[in-house]
Amino acid sequence: MHTGIHTGTHTGTHAAEPRRRRRSGGSPGFEEGLRGGPQRESAPPTHLRLSRSRRRPAGGGEASRDLEAQLGRAESGLSFLSGLTGVRIADYSMARAELPGSSESAGESGLRVLRKGRLAGECHSVPFQLEFQLLETQSEENSSATITDLSIIVEPTEHSELSRFVARTEEKRDLFLFFRSLHFFLEWCEYRQRTFQYFKEKHPAMVQLPGGPAADSMGLQSPCVPGFELVVVWTVHIDEGGKVVPELDLLTKIPEQALTLDQREVVARAPHCFRTLLLLLGIEAAIDSLIQLLRTEE
Repeated sequence: MHTGIHTGTHTGTHAAEPRRRRRSGGSPGFEEGLRGGPQRESAPPTHLRLSRSRRRPAGGGEASRDLEAQLGRAESGLSFLSGLTGVRIADYSMARAELPGSSESAGESGLRVLRKGRLAGECHSVPFQLEFQLLETQSEENSSATITDLSIIVEPTEHSELSRFVARTEEKRDLFLFFRSLHFFLEWCEYRQRTFQYFKEKHPAMVQLPGGPAADSMGLQSPCVPGFELVVVWTVHIDEGGKVVPELDLLTKIPEQALTLDQREVVARAPHCFRTLLLLLGIEAAIDSLIQLLRTEE
């Protein structure tokens, strides 16, 4: 039997964000630093490796207890931020070196300092490594910092969109853009995977996941009409400005003979009706409505 494939328009519905979505951003100082804004003078070459172990400072006494309390608060704050953003920093280092010819009396150009940083961690279980150069210019009147070079390595995943996003971020040299967009992109991908897995477990005979739960499509097969299938396509994009945009659409796979009986063009209007359901009911309820529609044929 020949099968025709009929699709809706290419512009999918922008879905509302999952209810569990969290607020983005951090403290003004953190965001300002990532954007390359003014920064305070920091200590000379530093290297920080984060660990769960905690050392008791030598010497004892009240000073030791205060230092341990501060360390505990810092670890608690770091744990809170990791849970909030999904970003866990495992290793960080920063080396500082003055550029040739710079000095305290550099004149109008001021003191120029080049910092080379390395950062490693993971976001929602996806490992990443960053290497960047930060050029600081300090004068009596003001100070500024500019990222002059940025290299990003993200472990290969099934998300092809990430490769294009990383290339654009390296070109723009925007660290804040990287962390913000990566967090929301992976959060949407995890939500999609959980949703597909849920419907597969609830309706194993009807729901088909040929690419696995992490893929961007899910097939719904009719239990009574062979060859009749609805395909939910759920993609997640990152636009030029770093905004994460989920899009859902519906494809129909109908036997050619059945199309000749569709005088009311129900099949042709199916993608539009699905997008209307998304706006009215939300993602999970809209998909469940499609499944219930196919089950009524039993």
